[in-house]
Amino acid sequence: MDRASGSRSAPDPTYRRGMSSARRRIGALIVCALTALAMTGCASGADAQTAFLVPHPSARSTATPAAAASPSPTAPPIVVAIGDSIMAGYGLDTGQDWPTMMAAQSGAGVTNLACSGAGFIAVGSCGTDFAGLIDQAAQAEPTIVIVQGSDNDGDETDKAIDSATTDTVTAIHEAMPDALIVGLSTLWDPPRTEPHEITASSTAVQDAVEAVGGIYIDIGQPLQDGTGLLQSDDEHPTLAGQKVLLQTISTALARAGVTL
Repeated sequence: MDRASGSRSAPDPTYRRGMSSARRRIGALIVCALTALAMTGCASGADAQTAFLVPHPSARSTATPAAAASPSPTAPPIVVAIGDSIMAGYGLDTGQDWPTMMAAQSGAGVTNLACSGAGFIAVGSCGTDFAGLIDQAAQAEPTIVIVQGSDNDGDETDKAIDSATTDTVTAIHEAMPDALIVGLSTLWDPPRTEPHEITASSTAVQDAVEAVGGIYIDIGQPLQDGTGLLQSDDEHPTLAGQKVLLQTISTALARAGVTL
């Protein structure tokens, strides 16, 4: 109302248009707010439209995760044994030597190259000393090589035994660098005190094997005190004696961490 004239003035068209525009904006905001819960927002643009979209459960992937690969079974070790007539099972039936029985007991692949009469120096019935068996041993591609001193070298000097043992064990390592070399102490089965040469042989085996990173095991003299463990020559084991060696050596290997 125009206070001066007392009459109502006409509404300003510009004002009406502004109010109308403002009302439309407020209305739009209200609608947006009311539908936000259902529509997850009214922002414009592709990013705003997809920012809070959650896939419907029925749209989620139903692919089954790939099954974990089964670990491949560990292959059994391949063992080569190098020794003398005691290891060869002299005087017994085929397969009654402790290395062959160890293969049957453990499932390991075992090649017994033991040669009667042989040593690190002595030439045996196979026509060679231990060093001459290395090429044949390498053909088996062993993971473990077991080598044992022999009383067949008993007539040699300590120096000669030590030198030959070192040379042979070093050659074994060079020919089969990935194989674990296990040295066993030298056996003396007769029921009398072992001569000095047996101790010298065991010491030579220990020094040579440990020098190439192998394992030395002193198995003592397990056949000296038992009844019925030796044949009539008081040197070579009977089948019962071979079984004692099998048990003694298998236990010693396990204690040393050598798994067959």
